[in-house]
Amino acid sequence: MKVEMRSLMNELNHYHFRGFAGKSDYPKMAKLIQDISVADDAQIWTTAEDIERDYGHLVNSKPETDMLMVEDGKGDLAAYVRVDWDVDDERRQVFGFPFNLHPTARIPLLYSHLLEWVEKRSREVAAETKAASTSILRAFLRNVEKDAMLQSALEGQGFSPVRFMNRMSRDLNEPIEVPAMPEGLEVRPVPESHYRAVINALDEAFQDHWGHSPIRDADYQAWSSSPVFKPSLWQVAWDGDQIAAGVLNTVDEEVNKQFNIQRGMTDPIFTRRPWRKRGLARTLLMRSLQMFKDMGITEAMLGVDTQNPSGAFALYESCGFKPVMRSVIYEKNITA
Repeated sequence: MKVEMRSLMNELNHYHFRGFAGKSDYPKMAKLIQDISVADDAQIWTTAEDIERDYGHLVNSKPETDMLMVEDGKGDLAAYVRVDWDVDDERRQVFGFPFNLHPTARIPLLYSHLLEWVEKRSREVAAETKAASTSILRAFLRNVEKDAMLQSALEGQGFSPVRFMNRMSRDLNEPIEVPAMPEGLEVRPVPESHYRAVINALDEAFQDHWGHSPIRDADYQAWSSSPVFKPSLWQVAWDGDQIAAGVLNTVDEEVNKQFNIQRGMTDPIFTRRPWRKRGLARTLLMRSLQMFKDMGITEAMLGVDTQNPSGAFALYESCGFKPVMRSVIYEKNITA
């Protein structure tokens, strides 16, 4: 047993653990995320510029103290984690952590080591901030089929699945039937002066969704400064001067270029309470599909909580979307 334990510890000795080094780490982090995306067929693409922009808007996360970087024997970045937190609508302090581990570094011991570090740091932050009486660790398992080792590590560390998600795709070569807008409502462009109002409407509508936390100004600033923030693609329904519903479409040109695809994203999708049960989500979604098809895009994609009580999953299936990736959200209560 002692020999086996020494052998396991020797595996960790191949890696160098350090803190965040600042801007010089951004290209290394981007390269790591890109390698993971290619290996896992995730079809996402992150650049150093994307990371620098996002890190300029962090709120409850200090990279200097809340990150652990892992280098291999050649000095390449093999993994990193970063602890951040928010207080959700249930008044729980929820700790999230980007968990990026290079395919060549995926060994059970390193998974466990990183999760133990995340929990230790989260407990420290919870004690320092005293932001809520309940503290939760939340992990996102992006692809059940590809992340079996992470799934095993999470369950081994006491995490439990709490929510099941699907990534869904829609072939735009298939027929698209756009329903008429409900009487009294219209779709019209969103002036720049109303961008934030649309996000506020989205935030209000999502208060009914599991795990909701308010959209902070820093979140909005990070999103609105991103290349994928394109309000000209939004389909927003208005009732006079009131925002009733919307599909905040995006196109990630860099992803399409890197993976030689033509894809548009048809989420987030929202309908405010007074305008629900009138077919608005379906109408705006189908209008979005037709818009993308007219642009020469061949595929639409969205993410959905399969347990959404509004019946979103069934709606998207009826609009021609099909599941292509299953994800799981795990949580662990670490309340002291």
